[in-house]
Amino acid sequence: MFDAHRHLPSSAPIHTNALYATSTQGEWQHLLSLPVPCLKGIGVLGKELLPVFPLLEELLVEHADVQIAEVGLDKRMGNREEQQTFLIEVLALAFKLKRSVSLHCVQSDGMLLSLLESRRSHLPQLLWHGCTLSWESAKRAADLGIILSFGPSLFGAGLARRGKELLALPYALETDFTGADEHQYTAVLTQQYRNFALLTGASEQALIRNNDEIRTILAHHPLAR
Repeated sequence: MFDAHRHLPSSAPIHTNALYATSTQGEWQHLLSLPVPCLKGIGVLGKELLPVFPLLEELLVEHADVQIAEVGLDKRMGNREEQQTFLIEVLALAFKLKRSVSLHCVQSDGMLLSLLESRRSHLPQLLWHGCTLSWESAKRAADLGIILSFGPSLFGAGLARRGKELLALPYALETDFTGADEHQYTAVLTQQYRNFALLTGASEQALIRNNDEIRTILAHHPLAR
């Protein structure tokens, strides 16, 4: 089972078939050392932002197997204009280097969608991490070719009421797991697949196949626009 978004544990063997996302510069060197089948996502959130852009670009050029995860807009951090400037720079870089980008968004759905729509013809492959958008916003995102990544937070959101309609959107499944207990992690991942199967009526095998395809898209093959 591929996990479209989890975080680096502080300690524990790392060998999971997952996209490992980072949100601080301090995690990057650890990320770069991960073995196959890990998919590596280099990202940054918060106050660091623009000062780290040159290093982020340098590492992406040097490491062709590294994607971008996670970057985005978060109203709680209070510096959204700077976040937006940084995100525009990262999207342009990802488009140029043909890397996928996993988006972080908190209380900024409309702002982020408008930003992406204004750059429709120059977007890299995008994944909307932890998607709990409204149905209307989810369709706007899907129209841009964005993969909507559903984690445990989906089941408390209004979007969950759409049930099997979610299968008509480009989607992935994730855990957003942050701990170090791999037994617990496996249980969370298995339960996420099971819960989404119950919600949508899809078989777990169909969900596994879908997430395997999403892994390929994120790592190698941007969707045609």
